[in-house]
This record gives sequence, C-alpha cells and structure tokens, in this order.
Amino acid sequence: MKARTILHGIGCVLWAGLAMRVPANAAGGQEALWSIFKERFVTPEGRIVDTGNGGISHSEGQGYGLILAEAHRDLDTFERIWTWTKSNLACRDDALFAWRWEPGSGVTDKNDASDGDLLIAWALVRAADAWDRPAWRERAIRIARTIRENLCQDSSYGILLSPGKDGFHRDEGSVVNLSYWLFPAFPEIAEIDPSPTWEALTRSGIGLVQKARFSNWELPPDWLAVEANGLSLETGYEPVYGYNAIRVPLHLAWASIDSDELLAPFRNFNRDAGVLPPRATVALPSGKLGESPALPGMQAIYRLIAWRSAENSGARYLPYLSIAPDEPYYSVSLGLLANLAANERNR
Repeated sequence: MKARTILHGIGCVLWAGLAMRVPANAAGGQEALWSIFKERFVTPEGRIVDTGNGGISHSEGQGYGLILAEAHRDLDTFERIWTWTKSNLACRDDALFAWRWEPGSGVTDKNDASDGDLLIAWALVRAADAWDRPAWRERAIRIARTIRENLCQDSSYGILLSPGKDGFHRDEGSVVNLSYWLFPAFPEIAEIDPSPTWEALTRSGIGLVQKARFSNWELPPDWLAVEANGLSLETGYEPVYGYNAIRVPLHLAWASIDSDELLAPFRNFNRDAGVLPPRATVALPSGKLGESPALPGMQAIYRLIAWRSAENSGARYLPYLSIAPDEPYYSVSLGLLANLAANERNR
C-alpha cells in the first residue's frame, strides 16, 4: 500500500533553483499555472504522471487532476482524465479504484486508496453540477456508498476511515492516515449519500488530530495506529510527520475547520523550527528535523494556514504563483490545491 516517497534531496534542488522558477502574474496566474500543470503532468490520454515517483499514476493523482480541472472549468481535460481513470483503474469488483498503475505494467496493486476514492467521488459531484452530467452524479453515489459501507468502522475514537479495503486491520487495532480525512469533501458527499457517517468522520478526524500529537512540535504522523489502549507510531511505516501529514492542515483550512487550537502545531513548527524553509519531515517522537526542505507546494500550505490565523486577521493570502523547472507533480498539486482552498474560503 502506498507511502509517499520523494527522491532524496529533490527538495534541496528545488530550493536552490527558486530563482529559475516559472512565474505567473497575479491576474492570470491560476490559469497559467493550470496550463503548466497540464503540459507537464497530464498525458494526451488523461493520465496524471507522478514525476517524483518514477512516472507512476495513482488514484490520488487522478482525483487531484479531476478536482483541478473542474475548478478551472476545463471540461475537455476533465473528460480525458475521467476516461483514463475509468478505463485503467476501475478494474475492481466494487465501485472503488485500484490505487497504483505503472508504465509498461498497468495496474500493479488493485487495493484501493480511500483518499483517491474520495477525491474522485468529490470531483464527480462537482462536475455533475457544473456541466449537468447526471451519470457522473450516479457514479459518485456508488463510490460514496461503497466507501461508507466498506472503509468506515467504529472505534473508541469514533468512526475510522481505512486507508484501503485490505491490509490495515490488525488484532490490536487499525492503521489510519489522517491526511485521508478529506474534510472539505464530506459535506458535499453527504448531499448525495445522506448518512450520519460523513459528519461522524469529520468529528473523529478532528478528535484524532487533537490527540495524535508527537514530539515537542506536537505534530501528527503520516501513519497512525489506533488501538484499544491508545494511539501509537507502531504502524510498519516510517514514523514521521511529512509528505502525507502536510495535507492535514490543508484539509482543515479548506473546510474552515481552522481554529487556532487545531492549527497551532503546524503554524508553530513553520514559524519556530529555526530554518527556512521548514524541513519536509520530522522524525517522531524525537522531533529531529529531516534534511530536505519542504517542497514549494508544502510551503504554500504553511502560508495558507498562517493567513487563516487570528493574529493575521485581515492579511492577504500569498498564493503559489510560480513553478520550478524540475518541481515534481506532488509539490505543484499541493500548491494549486492551497490556492483553490484559499479561493473557496474567499467566496
């Protein structure tokens, strides 16, 4: 099952090359960035290429591409991405999607990833409304119901969202990934699949973010073991706050769940770590900083949550407006999503 991997040192290369970044002016900046995203990461067939992970594709990437295409009202690109996704990842016996596809091999892991499933369902809901496509809404309903019925389970911490259908349940508890709690999507998905589960997921996710605080920075891990006797870092994955967990503050702020208490650990880390830019990873529970700097898209998320803080009330969000020549898919995606989250907060 997936764990976000970035080539060692790529963050250093990107930081050193900031002067070479491709700028986009504020007026037409978002459309310019979307054009660059499509040119670099979207194949003519609609496959989103993860350039930081050996050129593979995955349901997360397809979901991000769909969300961004709808946000830019780019029907042609949306249809191409959705067609490739259906043709290549909808190969399971249920309504969910295989998470990993590799060039030359096709699907190499048919297990699903619930963040990708949720992103695709959410994008289809939005696109069905934007372009009056009832079939997309019906497909989203099927995906949402399957997630609710197969990936959500009760625990002493509330409803848990399994990262995938297989491989995350153990005798002592479950392994979860808090960045898979897609807070801004839950209310919209609840409209097509009326169930108290979606609101319960919001509550459980907030509760886990409040409790899963490790190291002097009080940061959540990328992967978390939820057991009857407490929360643990014993997951089988590297115990770090990093490329996965950076999406937790993004999702909270996007959903307007951005109290100072919830976002303070992320803001404090960004402000007080003593190095600029902040490091991409923090070892847990030691708090030791990793070597690579945060990717530009990760830094955009820190700017987003700083903008939403009480002490910066009235300040302007500093958007992600340029892309480095070798900046990988994941960083650019996070930057564009931070901009989208800020834009939707301003509506």
